[in-house]
Amino acid sequence: MQSVRLREALLLAVLCAVAVGTTLAHQRDDSPTIDEPIHLFAGHETAAEGTYWLNLEHPPLLKLLAGAALTPLGARTPSQGAPGPHALLRHFVDCYVTWLYRNVAPADVLVSSGRRPFPFLFALLVVTAWGSARFLGGPGAGLLAAGLVALEPNLVAHAGLIHTDVGAALTMTGAVILALTAAEKGHAGWWAAAGAALGLALATKFTAVLLVPLLPLLPVLQAGVGRPRPGARHLAGGLLGSLLGLAAAVVVLWGVYAFCLRSMPSKDAETAVRLFLSEREAPPATVARLTALSRFSPPIGHYVAGLEGVRLLSRAGRGANYFRGEVSEKDFPLYFPAAFLLKTTPAFLLFTAAALLLGGRELFRFRSLALLLPAAAVMAAAMASHFNIGVRHILPVYALLAVAGAGLLVQRLGRLFPAVAAALVLGSGVSLALAHPGEISYFNVFAGGADGGARWLSDSNVDWGQDMKRLGVFLREKGWEDSTTIVAYAGLPMNYFSPRAKVLAPDSPLAPGRYAVGATVEAIGPSFAARIEGPAMGRKIAELLAALKSRGRRLGRVGGSITIWELSGEPAAPAAR
Repeated sequence: MQSVRLREALLLAVLCAVAVGTTLAHQRDDSPTIDEPIHLFAGHETAAEGTYWLNLEHPPLLKLLAGAALTPLGARTPSQGAPGPHALLRHFVDCYVTWLYRNVAPADVLVSSGRRPFPFLFALLVVTAWGSARFLGGPGAGLLAAGLVALEPNLVAHAGLIHTDVGAALTMTGAVILALTAAEKGHAGWWAAAGAALGLALATKFTAVLLVPLLPLLPVLQAGVGRPRPGARHLAGGLLGSLLGLAAAVVVLWGVYAFCLRSMPSKDAETAVRLFLSEREAPPATVARLTALSRFSPPIGHYVAGLEGVRLLSRAGRGANYFRGEVSEKDFPLYFPAAFLLKTTPAFLLFTAAALLLGGRELFRFRSLALLLPAAAVMAAAMASHFNIGVRHILPVYALLAVAGAGLLVQRLGRLFPAVAAALVLGSGVSLALAHPGEISYFNVFAGGADGGARWLSDSNVDWGQDMKRLGVFLREKGWEDSTTIVAYAGLPMNYFSPRAKVLAPDSPLAPGRYAVGATVEAIGPSFAARIEGPAMGRKIAELLAALKSRGRRLGRVGGSITIWELSGEPAAPAAR
């Protein structure tokens, strides 16, 4: 027995090492992606200054972690040196530029430092998946779930970035499994732990609000489909326990926000809420109501205002969604199911299909429903959103499916389970090896790989600016840096890693030559550029794309997201008759 446990521990350690090692390997060469610097800027504000003026549309927990990671650098704080109070509002651009480009370390080093904790959060997710599935189905189920999570390219891709998505998968999975355990055991301590985990999930990503109804639902669900079905006394105790859990969640959530607001006067917190909601074009009545809530409790006011801002943004969208070659201001209801089918490893898809097809009645048992219902809720909420920008928004689904499916298959496959589990984990490993180091741009064989997948999806599914550093290396090796124009968006200026390269200007003529064009530009460039840089830039990119289509030649590809083009001169005039 001891040797079996030792082997299990060693296998889990290997999976964690592969997950972290692979993440660190691509993280080293991934340039700052579009959102990372502003997340880090906001996180450093809350960590170093104890104010929360910035980025209310994302809960602060993981930004706070990234900001705290800058402490060893001794980095200057966001408002340091800015004149007067409310510097981050009145002098935002100056504060941001000074902080990012005139700090104690270069901008890319700041981002790299802020990223350091995130691969290890991924290791915690692998361990959480293992422990959860082991609790449900034993050691084999635990290792299968851990392997599928550790080797999933979409999780590996985003585990190296300053963002909320992998962290949300961790905290939401932890909250669900603790709530399931609490419902079964009926102890107040388990309910308090589940509530604390839910509070951390709420402080990580607003999607976690979908789990709030889960706590009171689980005792009712267990009374209906649990084995054996508990009596009325157990149901009443479960409902009371769920209220304790919800109270614990509020306390933890309040504590995280209170820490972020620890040096911010209540009037300033109220101002931040009002300005944030006004920028989101919230109705005046909503602004007034949530400003009053902030006056009553600044931490709760900040949270609810952020949640409302995300709801408004989700309803409005960002102005340009891309799906199957079509650009639209409206949402695509099939976007997220398609993203899951096209960007998930064949092994994970086969695993999911097997669990659903072989699960039978077990799919409708309490433990399965406790995991599958939150996964379905996350997918349904994503499908209802107008914000169709990446499979990363449904990463919690992967962890929940891995835990639920592993528990189902260990029951249904019997003696075949070890061989099937080993094949699934090996298949995932092969997909990850083929994707590395371009995990962000990974598409499976059903999509036709990265080239085929880019015809279906764009944005953070393909190009989030992660290949700009690789582009700089490529251009210098080829001797092309001085003669290339870069047209690609990232978290830093287009030519940050290629300082001698040219950038496309809206008022310059479109000259023949070499162009490095990002996949996002090729998919939604005109509308994206018009929103970010103004209508003139949108028109210039539309002109470039039309020219590349008519007289451009592909020279190669950098990473999974940047194409090198050669643009010839004007087409020859037709011969006179």
